[in-house]
Amino acid sequence: MAVGIVQTKNVTVSSLTTSHVLTFNSSVTVGNWVVIAWRQGTNNRTPSVPAPSAGTWSGLQDFVASNGTTNARIYCWSAQHTGTATDTYTITIGGSNTAVGVIQGWELSGVDASGIPRGGSATQFLASSSSWNLIASPGVDLSSGDIIIGAAGEAGSGWGTLTSPSGFTTRFGSALTPATSTWMGDNLTAGTGITGAASTTIARAVYTGYQIYKQPAAVTAAKNLLLLGVGT
Repeated sequence: MAVGIVQTKNVTVSSLTTSHVLTFNSSVTVGNWVVIAWRQGTNNRTPSVPAPSAGTWSGLQDFVASNGTTNARIYCWSAQHTGTATDTYTITIGGSNTAVGVIQGWELSGVDASGIPRGGSATQFLASSSSWNLIASPGVDLSSGDIIIGAAGEAGSGWGTLTSPSGFTTRFGSALTPATSTWMGDNLTAGTGITGAASTTIARAVYTGYQIYKQPAAVTAAKNLLLLGVGT
């Protein structure tokens, strides 16, 4: 079974608060995967892992290690939901600090439960430019039935508008506070050397990150056998 998007949801938090809450339109099915990306719009804030635990959160990424503007930071968590079905996840800001920001969530079905994260991930911080790639050259290969989830943000003053990376579906995009110059989305189309070429209306430094979620290896192997004419 190929990886499928069951539902997506985003919420912006415009008022300073100690917790940010994402509520899907429907409860997440036990056994499916939850991916949560959080863009912080306030300096020097450390988030907790989302609650409830949903299982063991894995694949945590801080989408930029250092860029001089800590409000230009995106965190990403993923987990197989193994607890009680729920539609709500809460991120608490560390040290009783407050923050604004945005949360984007995905519920995925058919994800391989092995590997952390599922198939690899990477982040990059790009020099100021009006063009950028979500994924560093020479890109990555996406097998049929797998998915790439990615996010990008612009750092510095004079924020611009980020275009959608080539081949990707936009789930959230904003050039306004509290998620200034943020893009989040996904790609389900198989291909080789995928980089997700994009641009911004103002030449500023851009930081990006992505994760690949794969279908179970047994499914991929069965497809390969069919292509070879085995078992037909």
